Amino acid sequence: MGEKISIPPGDQELPLSEHLRELRNRIVIVLAVTIFLMVLAYPVSGNLMETVWTHIMPPYVKMTVYEPMELIKVRIIVSFIAAVTIGFPLLVYETFKFMAPGLYRNEKRFILAVFPFSLALFVAGALVAYFITLPLFFDMILSSGSAIASPELSMKETFTIVTNFMVGFGVVFQVPLVILMSIKMDIVKRKTLANGRLAVYGILFAFAVLVSPDPTMLSQLIVGIVLIILFEMSMFLAKFI
Repeated sequence: MGEKISIPPGDQELPLSEHLRELRNRIVIVLAVTIFLMVLAYPVSGNLMETVWTHIMPPYVKMTVYEPMELIKVRIIVSFIAAVTIGFPLLVYETFKFMAPGLYRNEKRFILAVFPFSLALFVAGALVAYFITLPLFFDMILSSGSAIASPELSMKETFTIVTNFMVGFGVVFQVPLVILMSIKMDIVKRKTLANGRLAVYGILFAFAVLVSPDPTMLSQLIVGIVLIILFEMSMFLAKFI
């Protein structure tokens, strides 16, 4: 006699077409809200761009466009980023509601406990990139060549770098969560990590070099130091799990 398969409470067996229809409806809701927020954000996107530029750039560097549509493209990108940032809770909600019927109660509790921690780490990483790394990065890059030539930076390329830095740092800051989950799931022992600290430090710095797009090695150094601090925080928190 076959073993009975456990089914999460409230889960119902529905045709694949019903699941696809529900997924489509939730995607449509998210896209509609995102487009609406983009429309609201577009009129102030220029002010947002100016605020970011003033913060990260030395005062002698001006915004420059190299193609007729570049300014509009960048404003659309900035509006989209603003819309996704504001509407992100809706995306999480719709995703969770779609998955919830197939999850056990302990799985739901786990997701609800982990997500805020992950989001907080991502935001912390993006803030470190914005307030510390990006100003230092552009100041070092531009000051080294300003005596030879007057710097003129493409607006599109500059905001691409800003986005990559902030997203990259946000991802890097997930390391404590990965470490804690690995210890919790017994994939690796806390004692093993503690005994191999120097090797872990080397791996973290190697990871920093891979994920940080900076020829000056400044961001790699910052990321490496931050990763070591986060690792030690994870080791401390692991004592209580």
